[in-house]
Amino acid sequence: MKNLQKVIDGISVPVMVLDNDLHISIANKAAFACFSELKTGAGLERLGDIDCDIDTLLGETLANRGSASITIVTDETFQREFLVSVATVADLADFPEPTLVVTFEDQTPLRVAKSMRSDFVANVSHEIRSPLTAISGFVETLQGDASDDPEARKLFLELMEKEVARMTNLVSDLLSLSKVEAKERRAPKNPLDLNQVIDQAVESVASLARKRGKALECQVAPSLPSIRGKRDDLARALINLLENAINYSRETGKITLAAGLAPEDNPLGTEAVHVSVRDEGEGIPANEIPRLTERFYRVDKSRSRNVGGTGLGLAIVKHILVRHRGVLTIESTVGKGSTFTAYLPVAALQKT
Repeated sequence: MKNLQKVIDGISVPVMVLDNDLHISIANKAAFACFSELKTGAGLERLGDIDCDIDTLLGETLANRGSASITIVTDETFQREFLVSVATVADLADFPEPTLVVTFEDQTPLRVAKSMRSDFVANVSHEIRSPLTAISGFVETLQGDASDDPEARKLFLELMEKEVARMTNLVSDLLSLSKVEAKERRAPKNPLDLNQVIDQAVESVASLARKRGKALECQVAPSLPSIRGKRDDLARALINLLENAINYSRETGKITLAAGLAPEDNPLGTEAVHVSVRDEGEGIPANEIPRLTERFYRVDKSRSRNVGGTGLGLAIVKHILVRHRGVLTIESTVGKGSTFTAYLPVAALQKT
């Protein structure tokens, strides 16, 4: 029995050996870690709420001296999905009668990934279908009653141009997000002057700020410590934060970009720099903040689309910071404004 225990303890997935009465005789360490209610001498009902009659399957498999597999879902609160494989084993040491060896493969991450992919495809389809439907309607109108009306033709062409720009921005952001996600496991190794990145980002949004009548103020330390990173990626992240602040702050509001050494109790827990973008907008309800970096999530959907937002800007920021081993924090007060702060480890102490 001890030798068998050592063997199954070396297996990374939960493994159990059931006797002729379908009671758990032995189980490996992974099984006890996975199922807190597991107890030798008991049946599998101790594993939690199971959505199928697994005992019937076990009994039939043992009676037929065969093997089988089934997918089960346990735990109503935090559902986990397992592929359960059952095999009959005879002449096993310390077990005079045929026994069942049961293994559990956790399929939950795969199920979550499939669900995320399905949601992503549905969201992309919706985002693209809306402007396409609008353009189709404009085309039909121009081919009909408005074909000889110069003013109507001009209006509809301007609206079509706006919808095409919206789709172009969406495709561009999707490509950017895909590239960032593909590289986020590989941390950049080249040292980078963060002051130059900030200057590049501010210069890029200056014309938009003037166009929207927003004041842009910079409070940046003259010589920030070097970080390790990709200049274009970090510039893209700061541009996204600044554009959001410009688009969603109040009329004639002020946007403040501040950067300097982060305090010792910063979220990274190591020597870091911070770059924050503060706006004077309407603020964001506390319950909405945790979802802001989700793809296509918008607090104000109609306003976001009107200003050309794709719902991917903050998702891109999050993944860029993940690649740079940084983190984004969001603070907001309804009616007063919001502050988005990026923390980045300094080059000397960053782990690669």
